[in-house]
Amino acid sequence: AILRNAIKSTTNRAVYDSLSRDPNSLANLDQDLPNYAQHGIPIFSLPQEWLWCESWCSDASKKYSKTIDLCNNPLHKEPKLDMAKRVISGDLFEKSWVEMDDEIKKIISEGVGNKSKK
Repeated sequence: AILRNAIKSTTNRAVYDSLSRDPNSLANLDQDLPNYAQHGIPIFSLPQEWLWCESWCSDASKKYSKTIDLCNNPLHKEPKLDMAKRVISGDLFEKSWVEMDDEIKKIISEGVGNKSKK
């Protein structure tokens, strides 16, 4: 069993290495790696609630999601930050993307201010 797992790890690393050399494939490496490796390594899907993506999940299923992927949706051709502002908002979230972004900007600016005072 240990040898089989080592071979699977080596196979996965080899596929990753070949894909990561191409700058164009890095954008979709999370999708390409399992697609290219699936013939040599058994790959199992997680239940849908583990990864919600607007492209293939319904709005109604978003409330059950454990993670949200800001994947490219062909219906909404928009920059990632605009998508984050739209998708990470509403009653499902304690804070919207805009609120979290403002909070982080404040922390960063206070941290920069503290460094200059030392």
